[in-house]
Amino acid sequence: MWIRDSAVQINVLLPRIRKRPALRRPVEGAIRAQAFYILQDPYANGYEPEWIAPDSRHNGDRVAGRGGWVGVRNFELDSGAYYFNLLWNWYLTPGLYRPDRLLEEPLIFDAANLLVDIWIREQRRNESSPYRFHELSNGGLGPTGEFTGLVWSGFRPSDDPSQLAYPIPANMYAAAGLERALELNRQIWQVPEFEAKASRLLADIKSGIEKYGVVTKDGAKIYAYEVDGRGNSVTDFDDANMPSLVSIPLLGYRQYDPQLYAATRKRLLSSRTNSYYFQGKEFKGMGSPHTSHGMAWALGIFSEVLTSTSPEDQAAGLRTLLKMQCGDGLMHESVHVDNLKACTRKWFEWANALLVISVEQLLGYDCDDAAEAIHRASIKAREDKDGGASNLLYYTPVESILQHDGKYISKVADWNGIGHLIPVDT
Repeated sequence: MWIRDSAVQINVLLPRIRKRPALRRPVEGAIRAQAFYILQDPYANGYEPEWIAPDSRHNGDRVAGRGGWVGVRNFELDSGAYYFNLLWNWYLTPGLYRPDRLLEEPLIFDAANLLVDIWIREQRRNESSPYRFHELSNGGLGPTGEFTGLVWSGFRPSDDPSQLAYPIPANMYAAAGLERALELNRQIWQVPEFEAKASRLLADIKSGIEKYGVVTKDGAKIYAYEVDGRGNSVTDFDDANMPSLVSIPLLGYRQYDPQLYAATRKRLLSSRTNSYYFQGKEFKGMGSPHTSHGMAWALGIFSEVLTSTSPEDQAAGLRTLLKMQCGDGLMHESVHVDNLKACTRKWFEWANALLVISVEQLLGYDCDDAAEAIHRASIKAREDKDGGASNLLYYTPVESILQHDGKYISKVADWNGIGHLIPVDT
């Protein structure tokens, strides 16, 4: 379970609980699982479904901090921010009876409280942080910077190491999460110590964004992607994942400047100023150092589509997303702008969830009704085939992959293609 990926997938289910009450239990369980995992290791961002004895992992995994419940130990600021914002979305779920009952559980608050403590520590990384990672520079310490009030992050949302200490989009998302966590504290937790430290942290982050996050490029003021408090910045670059500079209006950070955002967005969505914005014969979109040249990310295009104010651009973006399904009807991590059959990551539920969100928000289309119609049609087709004799052939393999006796069985046994080009049959 990745905290941020699962948060997006859970959020898709929240507005559906009213008409499908049975969804409440798995959603509550997923939120509890996130809190449990964060408490095991707040520096991790991905966790195992079952505890794995650390001494059973090979040396490379142990160096990377993997073992126990930890699957991936890349400290990414946005990961914890997704947890805060998920709690808030749960609290505001329409038609949900007593959402505060789940949030009152000590497990939920303890995870939030721990995240705030970690973020405060990572404001002064050079002084007190115990976190090291072998992929980072400076002997695992990573990029350093002066105190700015911002929170340090070792990795970008795409899992690439940060170039400079403080990512501006992730700090914006963290600030939005803190605002919501503070409101939950006032409504539910009512812990004075949490109010005091989270309020100070929030004020620090906002001040840091205003003071260090705005830079001048070619005579225009824009938002930087990363800064270090020493005058250095990463500009004309954006992570194709979320949070990103393009996705700022989606982050819940109310203090952003619309004019600065518009100027930043214009430069980022142009191959003339952003070397990772690819334009090919099939489509155009944001790419990433995480994948090969020319591979545009679906998540980057989602950011474009959901922040656009132009119906024409929204329609064009949705058409592009439908073209990026690599022949299997699913969303993927990235697709080559010149070759729709070259894609990475064949199982990417985060992108699948965002397609549902995009279609429903932009078109007012109920994906549940469409999915149910397809499901019923497939059942009828099986029942009609051979007078129903083929049903036995269908249900036997289904039964063989069910989970039994609490033992986790991966639904994706074949991981070939993740992070690599997927061969697609013509």
